[in-house]
Amino acid sequence: MKLFRILSVPTFLYFAYLQLNDPDPYLWFPIYAFVAIVALASLFRKIPRFVGFILIPIYLVLAGYYFTQTPYWGMEVEEVREFFGLLIASAALTLLVFKK
Repeated sequence: MKLFRILSVPTFLYFAYLQLNDPDPYLWFPIYAFVAIVALASLFRKIPRFVGFILIPIYLVLAGYYFTQTPYWGMEVEEVREFFGLLIASAALTLLVFKK
């Protein structure tokens, strides 16, 4: 589990960096940066559960929104990529916050 925490920091920082050239980086950069911050903090101390109870539902609601906005399913569709990115971030947060 510690290896997952260590690998999550640069991975989600890289995801956040890639969002800087997106048309709406003010939304996507913090989404991935928060996961990287939680991963980094979890290396040093236990993350309070309320962090997961706040962030995970927000990410899942956003994922549901983008799921409903997809014109069709294909990785060339931006909404599909955003949907999967939010699911990956939600899964990572679940492991970082609720797994010991």
